[in-house]
Amino acid sequence: MNEEIKKFAKELGFHLVSIIPAEWLKEDEKYLTEWIKSGYSADLEYMKKEFSKRADPKKSLPKAKSIICLAMNYYQERKNNSKDAMVARYAWGKDYHGVIEKKLKKLRRFIIENSLKSLTKKDFKLYSDAGSLLERAFAAKAGLGFIGKNTMLITKEYGSWVFLAEIITTLELDYDNPKPINMSCGSCTRCLDACPTKALGKPYVLDANKCISYQTIEKKGDVSVNVNDNVFGCDICQNVCPHNCRAKQTDIKEFLDYRAGPNLCANEIENMTEDEFAEKYKGSPIKRAGLKKLKSTLKNMLLS
Repeated sequence: MNEEIKKFAKELGFHLVSIIPAEWLKEDEKYLTEWIKSGYSADLEYMKKEFSKRADPKKSLPKAKSIICLAMNYYQERKNNSKDAMVARYAWGKDYHGVIEKKLKKLRRFIIENSLKSLTKKDFKLYSDAGSLLERAFAAKAGLGFIGKNTMLITKEYGSWVFLAEIITTLELDYDNPKPINMSCGSCTRCLDACPTKALGKPYVLDANKCISYQTIEKKGDVSVNVNDNVFGCDICQNVCPHNCRAKQTDIKEFLDYRAGPNLCANEIENMTEDEFAEKYKGSPIKRAGLKKLKSTLKNMLLS
């Protein structure tokens, strides 16, 4: 039922789909271990908890047979040329976690209802940038793209402007045999050169401690680097990537339903109450940072 799964996934709005065996990615686990040991994960404690699960699907679903790897294009052109209080593209519309999770549940239900095997929800694990799974590594193995020097998954069709999602299942499917991706970064170092905080100190290694996205969203307390004009997230390493000449406007209406993009009004945020913030940014990724954090980051921007 591979083709039926792929067809329905695309009807739901996923732009890329590939199905592979649920196998342990040994080398990627080694990379993750070294990355954490080097201190590059900063205070992202969730990266350190049960991190061995991230490379081995069977540690999350013991009888796992298959992984359905999916990608969804979220790119939007920045028509507002203002560089004041910029928000990363992924956060302009509705929170992608909720958007994708609903679509994954519909895909799971479709598989349960159409499979010849008796399945329940217990035969599945769903991931949409939450939970213990090395999404980029599995997407690369599935042939959706390759991992670039900026550590992003870069696809042939959409560049790096994609959300990733996966369904791990006990259902044994026919697996795709993706051809090697005839793409690479070559000698290009634009992302490393453009990163203002040198979070990309060397190819394929991101130091979260210095990353503007981490600093403005995940870091506990005030930012400790110059975030330039970025108040929530950062697109710099993607903006300069030559492979992103492939960017296409997304057709996912939830991402086009602006909540916070492409910029925040500094004065509005500065004078906003917690209740006003909760109401205005309901269903937006912006809520992850919180009002106090946003006010602190804006202050940093003004003082820089």
